[in-house]
Amino acid sequence: MDALNRTTAPLTVSVVSHGQAAVVTPLLLELDALAREFDFELILTENLPDAALPLPHLSNLRMRVLRSPVPRGFGENHNRAFREADCRYFCVLNPDARLDGNPFSTLIDALPEGQGVAGPRVQGADGGVEDSARHVPTLAALAGRYLGRRFEADYDPAVARQSVDWVAGMCMMFDAATFARLGGFDERFHLYCEDVDICLRAHLAGAAVLWVQDARIGHAAQRDSRKRLKYLMWHVCSMLRLISSDAYRRFKRRRVQSS
Repeated sequence: MDALNRTTAPLTVSVVSHGQAAVVTPLLLELDALAREFDFELILTENLPDAALPLPHLSNLRMRVLRSPVPRGFGENHNRAFREADCRYFCVLNPDARLDGNPFSTLIDALPEGQGVAGPRVQGADGGVEDSARHVPTLAALAGRYLGRRFEADYDPAVARQSVDWVAGMCMMFDAATFARLGGFDERFHLYCEDVDICLRAHLAGAAVLWVQDARIGHAAQRDSRKRLKYLMWHVCSMLRLISSDAYRRFKRRRVQSS
């Protein structure tokens, strides 16, 4: 993208669509309404080159559209959006998220000295709190959750703001300096565990990783890895990559030393 077309914004929100017009259109309309009172820009990435998105009329939202010539992974798409952004804060947001008020300003205000990563309380279609804040995963813990159909958060949602091991990639607010210092998402992961990895690296770099209850979004979890073999295999491969990574070993070692 031509650098002359870049516009400075205090916040850039990055959303990736996979030909999901029916899913992303309600979010775009919510973002457009929020843009009347809150200054930010949206970078929307169309990840399927043959599935151009019919965009609704948006009168308030500053938006740029990036198109991938070939489908890219979660981390690669959001890293590309960050390179195109000129902002102080950078938020990764799922296309099937639904806004509850203005979660962005609350997440920004929660970051100590404006540094780190923060995630909101995520509520499912049934109104329950989703498992968007979790302990560092192990294969045994994941198997237990999968077989037991347990999808609750590992932390107490009654605590307004707390440090957690990691927050889910459906909504992650970074300050731009921290995201750049971490080198963004590790693009070797495919769809799963990028969020865990970057949070563990944030901890190791001395940055905050927070779960913030006053910031809320709605989300209809697809949980494709529990329905389709291809996604399950991607999840398993990403998990194996995670637990063999240097960041995972260092984080686990530090946790043992501090206990």
